[in-house]
Amino acid sequence: MIEFFGEISLACKKNAYRRKKRYYAVWTAVLTAVVAGLAVVAGTTGGEFVMFTVFAALLLALTVFLFIAPSPKSLSKEQWLFRIQIEGEEIRFTQYLAEKEVSKKREVGKVRKVVKDERCYLLYTPNAGNIIVCQRNLLKKGTFEELESIFSGRIREAAEKPNKNQK
Repeated sequence: MIEFFGEISLACKKNAYRRKKRYYAVWTAVLTAVVAGLAVVAGTTGGEFVMFTVFAALLLALTVFLFIAPSPKSLSKEQWLFRIQIEGEEIRFTQYLAEKEVSKKREVGKVRKVVKDERCYLLYTPNAGNIIVCQRNLLKKGTFEELESIFSGRIREAAEKPNKNQK
């Protein structure tokens, strides 16, 4: 069994938030390209060129905002207290909120990729809203070698270094 338990640091929260935001930005960029293509087709066929162009411009603005917007200040006030247990083919994820506990189960095989950086492992499940943050200094049971053997072939080193103000 591998277990992580404790409060996630601000740097790891910002990292997870930034990656989730980037995921959505890529999808809005793809949608922007599709709508822009429709605008071109509509312009050549005498269709609703202006409507598609305005919609593409709005999507482009949303995409740019998602790429450049900073993490919200409320992120530093939020408490992310988690227990992540990996045993066999199951991941149990428990979040401790002020008023209740929220527990979820995921299959190890459903984790698409694991991004490893100097502070944490980010486990990506099929829904990008479900990034599981395993902060390295919160490891209570098991070893990093065991964790990496469970997810072998799906682990990627983080491509970028964290920002100076994330430390």
